[in-house]
Amino acid sequence: MSPYTRVSSITLTLLLPILLLALSSPASMHAQAADSCAGDTSPIRWNETAQRLSLVPFHNGNWWGGFDEYDDIEYYEDEKRQEDASGSQPVQDTSLSPEEPWMYQTWMLPRLEPLEENHYTTMLIGNDSVGALRVNLSADYRTTVCITLQDTNMNPVDGDIYLLTTEEYNSYTQSYHSSHDGGFYGYDEFEESLSNIPPEWRSFNFLGWKSYRDSHEYEKTSEVNFALNLDGPEIYSSFFSGTTWEDFYIVIDAWDNVHDNDAESPNTIVAADVTIITTERSFILPPFTVSLVFLVVLLGTLSIPFILNAKYMKAGLVAEIPQNIVPSLDTPAEYTQPLESDPPAKEVVEIPPLGEPESSEIQQVWESSTPPESEMP
Repeated sequence: MSPYTRVSSITLTLLLPILLLALSSPASMHAQAADSCAGDTSPIRWNETAQRLSLVPFHNGNWWGGFDEYDDIEYYEDEKRQEDASGSQPVQDTSLSPEEPWMYQTWMLPRLEPLEENHYTTMLIGNDSVGALRVNLSADYRTTVCITLQDTNMNPVDGDIYLLTTEEYNSYTQSYHSSHDGGFYGYDEFEESLSNIPPEWRSFNFLGWKSYRDSHEYEKTSEVNFALNLDGPEIYSSFFSGTTWEDFYIVIDAWDNVHDNDAESPNTIVAADVTIITTERSFILPPFTVSLVFLVVLLGTLSIPFILNAKYMKAGLVAEIPQNIVPSLDTPAEYTQPLESDPPAKEVVEIPPLGEPESSEIQQVWESSTPPESEMP
């Protein structure tokens, strides 16, 4: 493998988590949810597939007491008018509170069917109030929620939208009543002082509340589209109460809560158009696959320095033989071809060995030849 290929593979491995985060960013999730907001809807079967709830500033639903605890509404209204006339408390404008008593006087929560249908409804939420839809989301369906906020004149209105579980909605309700009742032993002041704590630390605070998965909170907005896939049934485990079933609350907030970046009261009636689209899921991965994928990515990232170090240490073990060095006892001599300027080598001719001739041959030669002049008489 060439060095360029190794560097490219390492770079892609390091950039893979960033690409996964980019693909799962809120912008892409928002666009995907917006495309799924269209579909055929059916009317809500109230208290069967969904329940309408409200929180209003003139009704306290806390267990330690409330304005309408004994259903003496006329007495409360007369007392309220006298206190308002004396200037001790501000006047409550009932014209900005379209909620009906059955919405906020709810002590019984019926068991809801799993949400497997498409629904559409319009919720009217008064000023300084809260409107909520209680639903039972199914893990077998993908749920897409689309919400648009506007006033009675069809103008966009900024508000806060949260997705809460049953446990968090109870804490949210406690915060609302505490803020409108002047506090219970300094409850509201202490909670507001803790509003800047991050959600991961706020979960350890028994006075705090947070949205589902710390991400489904949309503040100062007039339009929200989000999708939700559950890994399984939502349950809550407590040391005191054991394991309890958790419903979901789609909350439209029209009051100034304890969060620092939330919208203020709009001083008008808010009309919230809520569309819920459910899509059956064909394949559901088990919950442990998420932990398994992150474990593989973590181990792969941690192994990169060790792989690079091993390759670096092995790089010096391959010894290259140097060229054109002086021969030594350890290194044999290397012969090279002669250069063109060298003279050509002389051809070696072998000379046959000299031996004494036989006497018969010499005698035959003398007989066939003429004797030399020195031997003539």
